[in-house]
Amino acid sequence: MLRVSRAVTWCIFLLLATSAFAKANPEKFNYELDEERLLAGELQVFETEFRVQGEGKRKRVVGVMILKAPPDRVWEVLEDWDAMGEFVPGLEYNKTIHVFEPPGSVDKPGNSLIEGQIRVLYLTINYTLDVKFDKANYRQEWSFVTDEQVRVHNRNNIAVKVATAGLKNIEGFEYIEPYGNGSSTIYYYAPIVETSVPLPEFVENALTRSTLNGYMEGIREMVDTLDKRKAER
Repeated sequence: MLRVSRAVTWCIFLLLATSAFAKANPEKFNYELDEERLLAGELQVFETEFRVQGEGKRKRVVGVMILKAPPDRVWEVLEDWDAMGEFVPGLEYNKTIHVFEPPGSVDKPGNSLIEGQIRVLYLTINYTLDVKFDKANYRQEWSFVTDEQVRVHNRNNIAVKVATAGLKNIEGFEYIEPYGNGSSTIYYYAPIVETSVPLPEFVENALTRSTLNGYMEGIREMVDTLDKRKAER
């Protein structure tokens, strides 16, 4: 009987996963945006239903805003998860702990494990995300690394921490599109955060704000900061 090593099995799994990601038709939203509000820099928020992991559909909140920079520059910011803790309110840190495929190539999707910590009111939430970078479509997707997946990674000598107890799921995607002559970019951000224990409504609202409004405004600040640094050179 042919025996396949754990490392080879893991490599095959990653190859199939990244291939499926690259070939899939990326989902996009078709909202009627208020162009006046968009050009004024306002965040527009929508509620939508779409398929997520498992059966059925769930509602989620989607944020849309314009960023005054071309798509390539915005994408450069979106790839830099490790810098987000400096700009996003409530985000203590994000840090890349393992790179399966480096981001930055239009020919092959990137794939990294990113550990993070969020503070929301009196709660501290620790997690690790499996993040895929699809530069060809200006798109990123992330999924929650479960306790079972943590054990698999650790067996493969990838040090991953178990998430905060009670955190059920974090997943989502974001993508960008050029606007006008390509000097600006429309940014779509669609996260889901779920807990397995009921939370007070004011905590849920704070968690939503920290993962949508605060995050998107943080990305805007990162884009503006990058532009200023480039202008100073």
